[in-house]
Amino acid sequence: MRVLLTVQYLGTRYGGWQTQTNSISVQQVIEDALATIFSQAVRIHGAGRTDAGVHALAQRAHADIPFEIPSRGLVLGLNQILPPDVRITRVETVADDVHARFAAKSKTYEYRIWNAEVADVFTAETHAHVAKPLDAARMHDAAQVLVGTHDFKVFTVADPEVESTVRTIDAIAVERERETIRITVSADGFLRYMVRRIAGSLIEIGRGKLDAGAIWDEARWTAPAKGLVLREIRY
Repeated sequence: MRVLLTVQYLGTRYGGWQTQTNSISVQQVIEDALATIFSQAVRIHGAGRTDAGVHALAQRAHADIPFEIPSRGLVLGLNQILPPDVRITRVETVADDVHARFAAKSKTYEYRIWNAEVADVFTAETHAHVAKPLDAARMHDAAQVLVGTHDFKVFTVADPEVESTVRTIDAIAVERERETIRITVSADGFLRYMVRRIAGSLIEIGRGKLDAGAIWDEARWTAPAKGLVLREIRY
């Protein structure tokens, strides 16, 4: 039977979502936990990759398990085995043709900034620290030109290894709550480093170092991975 997992993780000590040879990944620790429960290898397929140091509030992944376990029992069983910085928050039984990645309609990422002269120890792992004052309203206004269907090649790596760099951003917002600034972006898909480079440019705009109208010209600022959170995937 196929199940769809909702996964929450703190990405600080992981080399990203996807299994790799040179560092531990979130996918690996979940697959190890599933192997312990089912006494055989169980492969999971995530809705998308997250890079080293990036976090997730609700990553999604599907797996074909060899026999049925009640959803709550599987949640509890996995969380007893998993390290404390990875949690399964939900398990749903889905049709055999549901694919966590290809069935996804849109994703939402959130970039978090601690904007105060002194860094805060309680947000150090989940927020980028910018000591200089940022104009969140100016950042929000500048970001609105990114809404819609555009070629976002300037916001990704030099060789993106994808068929197209065109994506559709449904909404982008920059909001301040005291010392915290959140950049929230919803789109049909994202390129590698896309949100971090958008955030980097918006930070420069917020500092007054980049003209708001120049956001498409050059995206050479990549904000730190630790501020990025995969917040939601919609099906």
